[in-house]
Amino acid sequence: NLSTARRLFKFMRWWKHFEDIKDARAEKNRSVARLLFLDIACNLAADISEDFTSLEKVGILRKGTLPARTEYYSNWCQLVLAVVEIFVSIVKEKRAREKATPGATVEVHRKLAMAQLELSKYVADLVKAFWDCELSFASELAFCTSGLWAAFVSTHKYALRALK
Repeated sequence: NLSTARRLFKFMRWWKHFEDIKDARAEKNRSVARLLFLDIACNLAADISEDFTSLEKVGILRKGTLPARTEYYSNWCQLVLAVVEIFVSIVKEKRAREKATPGATVEVHRKLAMAQLELSKYVADLVKAFWDCELSFASELAFCTSGLWAAFVSTHKYALRALK
């Protein structure tokens, strides 16, 4: 099952967020540093809550072990995370845009393009979260379209990093 394989692949990914603490501590702007620490906390909460639901979905925990709405609350963690990630991405995009002057190198302009793509991915994550959180205004078509866009951007981003 593809969903099970995806859940196992993503299992324990929360551990990597501890690596972000160094960057948050090094941030000179106190407001941005607080935003980065909030981002780390939201990532931890979202990923750990997803791991709990995955334990039951893949059969490690017996069905019914977790409260009935555990996945629903996990989705709310993802929604909050998407909002925080949008704010973090806005800061990163703004900083990249400031460096991307007309005489800047191609690498600087690529970083700006990647920051803009990343921002669009987090907006797509927010639209997906609206559907997952069962909000009345959420659209299944928007959910599907956003999911495809987020997957495309993530794949593109990791492919470019692998080529470096």
